[in-house]
Amino acid sequence: MSKRVRVGIVGSGTIGRVHAEAIQQCEGVQIAAVSDVELGRAKTLAADFEVPHALTDYRKLVGEESVDAVLVCSPNNTHLPVVLAAIDAGKDVLCEKPLAMNAREARRMVEAAQKADRILMAGQSSRYTAPAIFMKKLAESGRFGDIYYGKGLWLRRTGIPRGWFQDAKQSAGGPLIDLGVHAIDLLWWLMDNPKPAAAYGVTFDHLGSTGQGMGGWGVNYSPSKFSVEDMVGAIVRFEDGRALGIDISWAAHTGDLYWLRFFGTKGGGQIQPEPMIYQTDGETKLDTVPQLNQQNPYVNEDQHFVDCIRKRQEPISSGSQAVVIAQILDAISKSARTGRMVSIRTT
Repeated sequence: MSKRVRVGIVGSGTIGRVHAEAIQQCEGVQIAAVSDVELGRAKTLAADFEVPHALTDYRKLVGEESVDAVLVCSPNNTHLPVVLAAIDAGKDVLCEKPLAMNAREARRMVEAAQKADRILMAGQSSRYTAPAIFMKKLAESGRFGDIYYGKGLWLRRTGIPRGWFQDAKQSAGGPLIDLGVHAIDLLWWLMDNPKPAAAYGVTFDHLGSTGQGMGGWGVNYSPSKFSVEDMVGAIVRFEDGRALGIDISWAAHTGDLYWLRFFGTKGGGQIQPEPMIYQTDGETKLDTVPQLNQQNPYVNEDQHFVDCIRKRQEPISSGSQAVVIAQILDAISKSARTGRMVSIRTT
């Protein structure tokens, strides 16, 4: 493919704009069309980035001959129909996280993409940060030995997103599916994707359900009811005995913190809040602070998508891997509802 890849963006809200800005810094790609259920929002995004087509119907966008690939940036409950429509129209797809409302929907997407020989990439942007890319290379080289445990904390004090994020029918969950998906996916990836065996989780909604802890992200409208959790804690056990744990909040009486570490037999590492490498030489502690150039993860992610289209190769964050993450999320949610450890059977 010598010409530029022409992408259409479905969803002209906050994350759609993030991707539009990132694409301006990518090579070999241009935005051919945008869509949104609110035409005014689509027209504003189109005008800001000189996009020729602003539409309200995603089906018209995916059917456009001027569109080669589709970025899905709409609410979670629309991911399945938009992705399936795009694949049916012969388009490659990058779908924002979470890939789907549940693992069943995610499998349908992957099966459709495989049948149509289309690329399906999950928008797990945390894999595309400079620290994550650096630590992954070190992990693959054996620097840390066997990574046996990972821990992720992403605590917001007042960070409940506006609009559809608060409605379980549109989002499928709160911080677990919004932020926890990043922590789980990143740790699982660094651990070389072990097969999950079971998960246990607890969720709370004490602040969000009383109107506290609201943040500024998202489209500004009020759903009829706050019907998701505002905090979650969980542990995931893998078949080989390794594990990972998370504590995630949209709203909690604490300071803001994003902290992610992993622990191996030869060393450990930290990705957030700053990259660190922890090792020992006898009784000497060796703590290294890598000096990494700042990178925009969405630029890296979108450029990788374009490169995968050109080379017809599987993305780093493939749809198939996103199915496993969806299974883990489903198990944590079920555990929180039932109060029991939930087994995970991957296929």
